[in-house]
Amino acid sequence: MIRSWQGDRELDVLYRRIQASQTKRGFLDCFAETLVAGHARQAGCEVAVEIPTPNGKTVDLHVKKNGLSLFVHVKRLGGTRTASRRLTISSRLRILEKINRSFVVKIRWHDGLDDTSMQEFVMAAGKFIERASLGDEHVVLDERGDELGGVKIVAPNDEKRVSLVIGFPDGFVDHTERVVRLIRRAQKQFMPKEANLVLVCTPNSTGVEYVKSAFYGSHEERWDTHPPRGSRVAVGRSDDGLWNGNQFTTSQLGGWFWLAPMHHQYQGKLWIREGCSLQPEVADLASDLFDS
Repeated sequence: MIRSWQGDRELDVLYRRIQASQTKRGFLDCFAETLVAGHARQAGCEVAVEIPTPNGKTVDLHVKKNGLSLFVHVKRLGGTRTASRRLTISSRLRILEKINRSFVVKIRWHDGLDDTSMQEFVMAAGKFIERASLGDEHVVLDERGDELGGVKIVAPNDEKRVSLVIGFPDGFVDHTERVVRLIRRAQKQFMPKEANLVLVCTPNSTGVEYVKSAFYGSHEERWDTHPPRGSRVAVGRSDDGLWNGNQFTTSQLGGWFWLAPMHHQYQGKLWIREGCSLQPEVADLASDLFDS
């Protein structure tokens, strides 16, 4: 696909940039824009690259279709992959998925735990999950006080049981603040009085929650509203999101996509701010293009 852009009136600049990339970072940054541009082109859009703004910045992409216009800012969250390693997944962990609590739970454990230590870890983790609240974290220690692993309640789950996210032994890292900084950086490149869309890509599908939390706020238990039927507590979003209240009002559209150079297919999510002030047709165009 990319080779066909050589000499293309709109996309030749991306072809030349990706061919000239000499570092992994430079290649991935350019590939992210290329993936979005190619996806929009395949959907029948006109795509312009590196559009100057009145304040001396540039917009990554200008996407037009049927008289509608979107200025798209592509940002990449890099450095979230742990170095390539293998973990032996114990079958004992499956018991945690049978706990009847509607949570997404991150767990990690130290390499090389024997079966007895793993059983000890799972039993302690299970007891914690059964009584924990959203956002709680627990470090599991053995009888000598040595760390076996950790457990963290990270998000609500639509199912009525625990959903596990397996992590490496290095600990839990929340990249939401890094995403917030990327989005704020993109805001400085907004085209004034136009529809601006920020798309943040990550190297794995778990990154979607970091990006959504940056816009909407982190998960928290709410005591100011009634819980849904069958639930003990209500779960909502805190007020630390960029779209909370009257802040960051120039941003109405946000999205996430998965950056995987081995796959040249766009896969992403698109969110529209509540009370969006843009033309409904423009918001619909963004959703049709970038919510897959």
